[in-house]
Amino acid sequence: MDWALAIKFAHIIGTALGVGGATLGEVFYLKAARDGKVDPHENDALRTIFYVLRIGMALLILSGFGYFILLRLEGHTAPLLGARMWAKLTIILILLFGVVAWHTRKVPMWLGSAISLTSWYAALIIGAWRGIPGTYLSLMLWYAGAIVIVGIVLLIIRWALKVKE
Repeated sequence: MDWALAIKFAHIIGTALGVGGATLGEVFYLKAARDGKVDPHENDALRTIFYVLRIGMALLILSGFGYFILLRLEGHTAPLLGARMWAKLTIILILLFGVVAWHTRKVPMWLGSAISLTSWYAALIIGAWRGIPGTYLSLMLWYAGAIVIVGIVLLIIRWALKVKE
């Protein structure tokens, strides 16, 4: 197996762990928080999910750097300057800062969840959709709009489930 294939596999696995972990984390959290407290069993499940998320993030970042180095060494600089690449980098940085702010309780739970879910899915969509139309600015505007929509949907779900935070 050559480096390009190894990097691609790591990137796909990191994305899958991140998207799956973010989705399951939100579902399990909503289920656990309905009664206003998270019992030890629920907390253990959430810790495991967040651990998987961190592994996914580490794989994604390491393989992203791997892609960057590989493209640079091979002289393929066009992808490095494209709107897709810069949008993904920005989204991953927002995800990292959002998660830190969320865990240090600088942002409310619903907003941290919206940033996490939207960021993981946006990175997946932008990475998978090779011919995605748009400039960096248009991609980022769609991303910002998606965070707002996901945040509203999560607030409605929390209200409907009567989640006590």
